[in-house]
Amino acid sequence: MLSMDKLLEKSESLNSEFSRIFDYGPADESKRVIASWIMCLVGLEHSVSLRQLALNGNYTSAICIMRSQFEAVTRATWLFYSASEAKIENTMKTLSELSQNADQKPSNNDMITQMKNKAPEQAVLMLTEFRDTQWKALNSYVHAGVHALQRHGHGYPEKLIIDIIKSSNGLLSMTAMMAAILTGNTMIIKDVSKIQLRHKDCLPVLLSD
Repeated sequence: MLSMDKLLEKSESLNSEFSRIFDYGPADESKRVIASWIMCLVGLEHSVSLRQLALNGNYTSAICIMRSQFEAVTRATWLFYSASEAKIENTMKTLSELSQNADQKPSNNDMITQMKNKAPEQAVLMLTEFRDTQWKALNSYVHAGVHALQRHGHGYPEKLIIDIIKSSNGLLSMTAMMAAILTGNTMIIKDVSKIQLRHKDCLPVLLSD
């Protein structure tokens, strides 16, 4: 198993390769594509922030931000594959008291449900798996529940933080794949799989298989 320092080093290399995808830009300027593309950028930012927090020993905050990272890639995928035209229009309106209400529905779980038979099956599987295994604990951290109290009070096992970083890298991989799809370039989509193979030791098992 990689040490945390080595994992963080390798994770930066993974991030560097995936970040280059965003240099290509989206395939077109449609509101649906742009909305999903922007949300991919949000997910990328969360990934970078999580590793910086972990590097500085701010583990509670790092875990909290992983839920935001998960929600960003979920919404990016949902916006492209499943959101209604009305929802896209509301999402892309100039921010106002009225348009901010566009975020209230659907819930994260509803978005995943709506993506079934629309988004790639593997993407839905990974989002479902992540939510089933991580959501309850992440909510506890975000809402200052017992997980945050106990872990912050008694210390974080290194293996837990290693697993968190790998999970975040998995979400980063999903974000990169979504961004690659949005470029419309099949070669970039294939490159994502190659990058995953090169960095499989810093990815969760579901992605590195």
